[in-house]
Amino acid sequence: MDIKRLISDSVDFDNLNAYDLLLESSSPDKGDYCLPCFTLSKILHDNPNNIANKVNSSIKPHKFIEKTEVVGGYINFFLNKQTIAQEVLNNFNDTNLKLTIGNNQTVCIDYCSPNLAKYLHIGHLKTTIIGESLARIFEQCGYKVKRLNFVGDYGTPFGMMIYGILNWGSIEDVKTRGNEALQEYYVRFNKEAAEDESLLQSARDIFQKIEQKDAEIYPIYQLILDIALKDAKNMFNTLGVHFDDYRGEMYYNQFVPQAIELLKNKKLLTLSEDAQIVDLSVYDMSPAVILKKDGTTLYITRDISAIISRYNEYKFDKILYVTDVAQSLHFKQLIKIIELLGYDYYSGTEHVPYGRFSLPDGKISSRRGKQAVLVDLIEYIKQKAEAVIENRTFNIENPTDVASKVARAVLNFSVLKVERTKDCVFDIEKAFSFDGETAPYMQYTYTRLESILRKFDNDSCKADYSCFNTEAFSLVKMINNFTNTITTALAKRDPSILANRLMDLCKTFNKFYVSTKVLDGNPNTTKAKIELVKALKTTLKVGFNLICIDTLKEM
Repeated sequence: MDIKRLISDSVDFDNLNAYDLLLESSSPDKGDYCLPCFTLSKILHDNPNNIANKVNSSIKPHKFIEKTEVVGGYINFFLNKQTIAQEVLNNFNDTNLKLTIGNNQTVCIDYCSPNLAKYLHIGHLKTTIIGESLARIFEQCGYKVKRLNFVGDYGTPFGMMIYGILNWGSIEDVKTRGNEALQEYYVRFNKEAAEDESLLQSARDIFQKIEQKDAEIYPIYQLILDIALKDAKNMFNTLGVHFDDYRGEMYYNQFVPQAIELLKNKKLLTLSEDAQIVDLSVYDMSPAVILKKDGTTLYITRDISAIISRYNEYKFDKILYVTDVAQSLHFKQLIKIIELLGYDYYSGTEHVPYGRFSLPDGKISSRRGKQAVLVDLIEYIKQKAEAVIENRTFNIENPTDVASKVARAVLNFSVLKVERTKDCVFDIEKAFSFDGETAPYMQYTYTRLESILRKFDNDSCKADYSCFNTEAFSLVKMINNFTNTITTALAKRDPSILANRLMDLCKTFNKFYVSTKVLDGNPNTTKAKIELVKALKTTLKVGFNLICIDTLKEM
C-alpha cells in the first residue's frame, strides 16, 4: 500500500502534485507525514502558513487519515493507525515483497574475480558479498540473473608456481597438499625474485609455454587451476555464494583476435610508442592500451572480448561489474570502446565501484605470506562464534551449524552495513556483540520472533489493532514501505540501504518488545500483535536473505 499516494490523492488544491512534497514526520507529535508549503510561496505569492491553511481546507476525508493540522507552514497528517495496521497486516506474506519491475530481463553480474594463483584474501570479500547481495536484490525485483566469476587464470604468476614446482617441489607434493603447497611456491618465488630478477624471465618463459600448450607444462597448469578453483569454490560455499559461470581470462583470450579485428575495422586502433591503443583523449580519458609493443594483451583487451562473447551468449539487458573504485577508469574506457564499436548494450553496462575493506592490521599482500587470507579469517570468526554459543545459558540443538551461520552473518553484515563506496575497517571483536548494530543482534531478534510465535496457540480470534503504540505503528509503516527500500537499494546499487533498514526494524521491534507484552492474555489484542510479529518475521526473512544473512530458530 502506497500511503504517500493515498495522502496525496486526498489533496485537491489547484492541480498540486503533493506526492513529491510529502515527507515522513520527524516525530510522532508532528503526525506521520507532513507537507511543507514553503516552495509554493514563490509560485502562489503568499506566505507558507496561509498556503498551508488553503491546501488543508481542500483535503478530502479519507478513512486512512485521522486528522490534519497546520503548524508553521506545514500540514501534518495523522494516520488512522488501526485502519492502516489492519490493511497492511491482514494476509501479509512474502508475495507482498516480490516485485516485477525487472520484467524478466536478464542481468549479468561480474563479481569476485580472484586470481587463482593466489589465496582468496579479505580484499575479495567486498566484491563477493556486494555482488551476491545485488544478484539477490535483482532477482527479488523480477530479473533473471547470471552470476559471473571472471577468474584470473592467466599470466606470469602461474609461471612462478610452475617454476617452484619444477625446481623446489614436485607434482606429488602439489597433489597431496593442494593450494597450501602452491602458495608456498608462489611466496618463495617472489622472495627469491627480489634478489634475482632473472627468475622473472624464467616465469615469463614458462607462461609462454602455457599459451603454447606445451606437453610438459600445460598439464601442470591445468592441475594448478583444478586445485585452486576447487579451493575457491569451497570458500564461496562457506560464504553462501554461488556462480553460474567461472570462465576466466584464458577462455576469453581465444576471442581476442576477433576483438582486435573489430577495433581495426572501426579504425579505432592507433600506434603509440610501438603499442596499439584506442585514443580516448577527446572523451577526457587516457588512452586504452590494447596491445603492448611485444604483442601481448592487457586486461582491457580481454574484457572487450569477454563482453562481446557474453552478450552473444546471454543477450543480457544489463551487465554490472562489481570492482574496486580504483578500476573506475578501466571500466569507463571499456564502456566507451563498446559504444565506439557500435554495440547498443554499452548503455546497459555499468561499473559498480566500492571502497576498500580491511582489517586493523593494515594492507593486504599475498606476496608477504598468508596475511588476511579468507580461510584463516573465517576459521577465526567461526571459533569466536562457537565460543559465544558455548557461553549461552541454554542448550542449542545444533551449535556447530548455528556458529557457522553466525560467523557468516558477522562477516557479510560487516561488509554490507557500510555505504558501498566508503572504505571500512572490520572490527572483529565489536562485530560479535549481541548489543549494538551487529549481525548477531539481528539474528537474535529473529529468534525472538520465532519464540513468540511458538508460544501462541489461539489463531481463531479477531485482531484488535487499537492496542498499537508508537513503536508498533512504526513497524507497520516500515514493513509496508519495505518494497520501496528494496527498489531504492536496487536503483542505487547499494545493499547498505537494505542492511540499515533491517537494523532499524530490529531496533524498533526490540523497543516495542520491551514496552509491550505481546502475549497479554487478551485474545484480540494478542492476535493483533501476533499478526505484526508474523509480518515482521516474513520481512526480516526476505530481507536477511537479500543481504546474505541466515535466519535462525534459536541461538
